[in-house]
Amino acid sequence: MSHEEHQTCALTGATGYIGSHCERRLRQLGFSVLRLVRHRATEDDVCFRLGEPLDPKFLRGVDSLIHCAYDFGAKSWEEVQRINVRGSESLLRSAQAAGVRRLVFISSVSAFEGCASLYGQGKLMVERLAAFLGAIVLRPGLVYGEPGRGMFGALSRLSRLRVLPVFDGGRQPMALVHIEDLTQTMVQSLRWDALAVGGPVTLAHPKPVAFLDILQTIASKKSLRLKTLSIPGWMGLSVLRLAEAGGLPLRFRSDSLLSLLQPNPNLDFSSAEKLGLKFRCFLDVEADAL
Repeated sequence: MSHEEHQTCALTGATGYIGSHCERRLRQLGFSVLRLVRHRATEDDVCFRLGEPLDPKFLRGVDSLIHCAYDFGAKSWEEVQRINVRGSESLLRSAQAAGVRRLVFISSVSAFEGCASLYGQGKLMVERLAAFLGAIVLRPGLVYGEPGRGMFGALSRLSRLRVLPVFDGGRQPMALVHIEDLTQTMVQSLRWDALAVGGPVTLAHPKPVAFLDILQTIASKKSLRLKTLSIPGWMGLSVLRLAEAGGLPLRFRSDSLLSLLQPNPNLDFSSAEKLGLKFRCFLDVEADAL
């Protein structure tokens, strides 16, 4: 019998890119998974929305909680605080009240002191709350590894354009993590001691890749020719903000561009090194693994 058999892990964001892969890995390792989701797909699922209270009774008997969910529908800072920050705090406190022993919060490398995006600021606030409550905090980089999913799926589709606009020459350094490496580490973290780990753990290969190099690599491995047009970042931000002010529906928002244009200049890999974590290099990955 494996160590994980008969252990129950509650999981938010189970229908998302990261959450669905995490659920699969948990089940493969023998965990029972309690999915906290907006829309129940099975009678075992629990209805959960960030920003709404969750009765601790739904988490009784649960051994661990991995919190992946984030509501991107929150656009203003007030909404980010109400839904994602206070909603996450409420969830983690409900888990604590139910006796859940292990808490893991999935943050982002976009969260750091001085970050400009609302997304990063919101994640940073939840990080502090989660750490206060004894949770492990994980900061994944840009996730890749399944065609068509997540932000990386969007980049793959963009690489097919005849001329692709990039901002400020596409020089922005990006920290990258493969979905399999990420979910493996997420499950491993359920055995870590939060006090011994200390602060947030950056989950990414330690060598960043420039945004333009990512696009060129994708195009090259898919036998596509990539032509780019550099646009000043400030101009891109201005256009997106005007479109948002006009109520236009956008797939890519100004806040996401802000995260891209102003990445963390001082990524800290010391905790990952201390834990012996290894992540594959994006430039070495085969095309079908992108």
